[in-house]
Amino acid sequence: MKQIAVPNRREWARRPSRWRSIQRYFFAGLAYLALVCAVLLPIGNFLSLDLKFEINYNEGWNVYNADRLIHGAIVYDDNYWRINNYPIGSFLIIAGANVLIHDLLLSGRLVALVSFAAIAVFAAMAVRRFGGGRTDAVFGAGCAAGFCYLMAPAWVIADDPQTLGEAVMLGALVSYIGRPPDRLKLLRTAFLVVLGGFIKHNLLAIPIAITLDLAFRWPRRVVFWLASCAGFATGFLGLTQIVAGGDFLDHLMSPRRFGWYGARYHLMKYLRLFKFPLTVMALSSSLVLAADRMILAGWGTISIIGAAIVSGFEGTSYNMFQDAAVFLGVAAGVIMSEVRKAEFRGRLARVLASALPFLVAQPILARAPDIAVQVYQTPALLDSDRRRQETFLADAKFVADKQGPAICESLLLCYMASQPFILDPFNSRQSMLSGRLDQGELIRRIAAREFAVIQLHADICDDPTTQSCHILHYRQKVDRFTDEVLYAIDQYYDVTRRSAFGSFYVPK
Repeated sequence: MKQIAVPNRREWARRPSRWRSIQRYFFAGLAYLALVCAVLLPIGNFLSLDLKFEINYNEGWNVYNADRLIHGAIVYDDNYWRINNYPIGSFLIIAGANVLIHDLLLSGRLVALVSFAAIAVFAAMAVRRFGGGRTDAVFGAGCAAGFCYLMAPAWVIADDPQTLGEAVMLGALVSYIGRPPDRLKLLRTAFLVVLGGFIKHNLLAIPIAITLDLAFRWPRRVVFWLASCAGFATGFLGLTQIVAGGDFLDHLMSPRRFGWYGARYHLMKYLRLFKFPLTVMALSSSLVLAADRMILAGWGTISIIGAAIVSGFEGTSYNMFQDAAVFLGVAAGVIMSEVRKAEFRGRLARVLASALPFLVAQPILARAPDIAVQVYQTPALLDSDRRRQETFLADAKFVADKQGPAICESLLLCYMASQPFILDPFNSRQSMLSGRLDQGELIRRIAAREFAVIQLHADICDDPTTQSCHILHYRQKVDRFTDEVLYAIDQYYDVTRRSAFGSFYVPK
């Protein structure tokens, strides 16, 4: 008689544990791969850490203002040709680092490098406090750092306060989450929130999310929280008045033009870049956004909406979405945690669930071939950067040799040429357009040939279809001078030098 084979119950019992073991190793490998890729993504920025050329337009502006603070100048004075619409937090921190380094540009970039690393560390800590394990924390750290870089590469390891402010705000979130808030915890968190705001004042999502979370879960703590924030803000305002002087709020609220095209343009880049993580986030929201994680939903929603609005103002860019990108990184670690904990029935369900973290990390993993090429070509990249430095320093020497005041669209170039900070092209244009400054005053100085050299990023007359000088306008073009000012430069100045860093005009 033929015997029927009966499945071994122990074998059936071992299958889930075998799947768990495979899943554990798969997720660990994915987490560390994402972290390694995130570390290697900004290798180009890291190679230029100590090299003297402009990575980001803001670098020269930040160096000038930190230098003014160090030398005891009134940073928020009544000279609106060089408005400072940033708080003093980053300038103070960079000035402190410069005590040891004695190079303001390098000090700013090193602060940004440490801040970039801190974002990864705080993201890992946040994932742990949201209930994730070590693997989830590593994955969250890699995604947070990688997404932060991918959103705005030119703002990472550059002398700009965006990553520093983001790191401090993320530290405030880590300080708040975990255990129920007591007074000491709220005081510590309030200090970090206000400090982050006095580094970069557009980072409002985490403070608002914390306030809303307190209002819904611990309403009796809200008054103490708001009073703590107000107290620290008053203290920082007093410190600003003591060390920087002038009218800080007047500078901070200086006018900027707004356009919905810019808001839509930057939002669409964010949505296209992170379409897979956002889709997974939406599909797994019931798992990820549990009652004690609603602060994560608040942070993400506010950061995306706020960035979309703020990025519509002229002079803002993709860096407005770095907070929203870091949010996605932290959410990625929480998603992996929930997927690893969940019990899925059926092989297909388990495979599909295991693919979710892979889809979340897709923006980083898709760059793996480019990262490998960058690592392989590191010597060539370094040689190229050194040649750029030689060109930049030669341009700075050209400006310095003219023996007179200069205007530079690249402010770092004028700083390296030891020129005084007399005009901020972008902010002065905004003030001229709003009527706060009279562009006729600048045009008269140009007509009098008061400036020994004027450096622009490109030739003024950029329309090749006309014989007379004509300036082209298109939506992606960055304008830092009014047309009237540029036509005056073309009338009274000639181009005598061109390089990779722009065109140099001297009096006719």
